[in-house]
Amino acid sequence: MKHCDCANFLSLDCEKGMCALDKAIVPLDGEGSFACPRFKEGYLCKFCSNFHDPDDHGIGTCTGFEKPEWAYAGCGAFTCEHFVRASELEAVSE
Repeated sequence: MKHCDCANFLSLDCEKGMCALDKAIVPLDGEGSFACPRFKEGYLCKFCSNFHDPDDHGIGTCTGFEKPEWAYAGCGAFTCEHFVRASELEAVSE
């Protein structure tokens, strides 16, 4: 996982962002881009239980609505009314 996949990541521009916890500038890619131990899954389609079958480019299918639609794995889903965190769903079923 990378910093940009974290719920605490605040995007600043196309190259970097900021950790909301310690206000450190972190790169999107390359050296220093890997998540820290405080990583918490962000609200991205790839973390939703309704996101399925992504291809090599991260384009998959969202089954959370009446009609299945394609979706990007990295698409922000913080306002999606059908977002169900996959890890929470697994915890409930155990």
